[in-house]
Amino acid sequence: MRIPEQQIENIRQSADIVDIISGYIQLKKTGRNYQGLCPFHQEKTPSFVVSPDKQIYHCFGCHAGGNVFKFLMDYKNVSFVESVQEIASYLGIEIVNEGGDSDRVENKNEEYYELNQFAARYFVDQLKATPDDAPVNVYLKKRLLDTKTARNFGVGYAPHGWKNLSNLLIEKKSDLDKAVELGLIGSKTRGEYYDRFHDRLMFPIFSTNGRVIAFGGRILEKNSDFAKYINSPESVIYSKRKSLYGLYHSKEEIRRLDYAFLVEGYMDVISLHKHEVKNVIASSGTALTEEQITLLSRFTKNVTIIFDADEAGQNAASRSVELFLKADFNIRILTLPNKEDPDSFVNKFGKEKFLEVASKAVNFLEFQLSRFEKLGDLNDPDKQLDAIREVVRSISFLNDELKRNVMIKSLAKKFGLREIVLERELDNFLKAEKAKNQRREQNRELPPRENYEEVERPKLSKDTLKTEAELIKLLLEGDEKITGHIFDHMQPDEFQEPRFSSIARIIYDNYMNDDIDPSKIVNSVTDDNLKNILIKLTFKENRISEKRWEEVLDDQLVRMNRYNYAVDIIRNLELRKLDMQISKIAMQIEQTTNEDELAELLRLSNDLRVEKNNIINNDQHN
Repeated sequence: MRIPEQQIENIRQSADIVDIISGYIQLKKTGRNYQGLCPFHQEKTPSFVVSPDKQIYHCFGCHAGGNVFKFLMDYKNVSFVESVQEIASYLGIEIVNEGGDSDRVENKNEEYYELNQFAARYFVDQLKATPDDAPVNVYLKKRLLDTKTARNFGVGYAPHGWKNLSNLLIEKKSDLDKAVELGLIGSKTRGEYYDRFHDRLMFPIFSTNGRVIAFGGRILEKNSDFAKYINSPESVIYSKRKSLYGLYHSKEEIRRLDYAFLVEGYMDVISLHKHEVKNVIASSGTALTEEQITLLSRFTKNVTIIFDADEAGQNAASRSVELFLKADFNIRILTLPNKEDPDSFVNKFGKEKFLEVASKAVNFLEFQLSRFEKLGDLNDPDKQLDAIREVVRSISFLNDELKRNVMIKSLAKKFGLREIVLERELDNFLKAEKAKNQRREQNRELPPRENYEEVERPKLSKDTLKTEAELIKLLLEGDEKITGHIFDHMQPDEFQEPRFSSIARIIYDNYMNDDIDPSKIVNSVTDDNLKNILIKLTFKENRISEKRWEEVLDDQLVRMNRYNYAVDIIRNLELRKLDMQISKIAMQIEQTTNEDELAELLRLSNDLRVEKNNIINNDQHN
């Protein structure tokens, strides 16, 4: 469909950007502009500004910005044409199409969506065509999944064989390279194609506006030779970090009730929906991310976490607690009895019993203490001390001072401690976090990157240059998880080498636009010097570590090793920076004779040591 340029401009001019955006986030008038919390990244202080005069928005934290069409495209993950259509519908403007298919508006993502939609229909048709006694239908009956619910979630079946879907795509003259990128099919060195999913129950993953962006395929019978689940890889339309399974089906109920259940698996979501518990979403077995929490925060700030009772599930719940607290969520944690999961429990006992048990979910303080007690940490004095510190650390993430005080009182009463002791510990955590945030803010206030070469900087050590070069190489791997982890802990302006800082900024800007394809990043660089550095860093001889990744058969292990390597580099870099700051302050302490200055230096040194211990202790717990 082609929309005339003049009509697009008329729609843009007719739309009030403040009116449109305030339908999705809360805005407050500040002077001539409007301000609110950015919907594209986690923040506690509003940095998202909307200008009614210029009809644009900008975030001073993550640098997102654009006009009203760009906002909808990013917020709802829709195409440009869809954003225009939605705003036109809101304004009551009828769109008059121009031309036929030959004049179709080019959308780089549209063909990816169409391929996934075709595959989703194919999997559903295959499920319909299988006999009642076929293994897949026997499995569905065993899991008590009725036809209506299965169809509502688009559940399908990838049949036996390696050429079913790939042959159909070839007959359709589809773009096979794009199908490979989406993970629908694979390719061999001889140019042959094969189905990646076969003999699996298929779960399509939807965007918030109902488009199929990925798939999860579950094996029907236990077999040690095959992975239980195969999932779509990251693609131009799918980011695991930014997707929540079931949100498309649950968002209206979550909004209505103003709270959500967070579970682990596809079947947990589907079974709860079947029993009319519809305010439920899943992290799909992946570690919860800030982006997923930001996505959920558009619909509610209240969540009950229901993860498996085994150690892995409880560890995942514990990690999620910290992220939710930092994002100002009201959270409760539910551990179902007898090692049940939501799927099995609701199918056995029904909706009313599930809601009754869910109403007894505990707050994060009770959850953490119960977990430490089960691990035996509260019986050993040393371990008890670490456990109490860990709980106080979690309390420090609360922004509500009253809530913090209530939690501290409860904790002091539980262990027979003086409140003032716990308050001092809490104060140390709060000061360390404040100091960390201040350093990040100072780094953001560096001069514009085009003037970086003029900034006086100390001579960098070989270790610093090597570490930052390794981080750039990792960023150029084009891996969403790795890139996200690095930018979660280090902003582009924090790179000390000016050229690396500029390169990191380019990659960061692409990442915020959901496009971290290394070749596109290289091609987008106009500075010849930077482009040469990028090209050198992307050659094989400059890849991370001495290991030849291409010789490793297990791609998942490769990605895991790269991710772990990124985690190690970031942790070591943070510890190295803190050690340097501590050493610098130690020298100042030796030289000062002023008592007030000495007291301030000792306080700063203590704050830095607390922050260092937090990183080390957090690493040990993980």
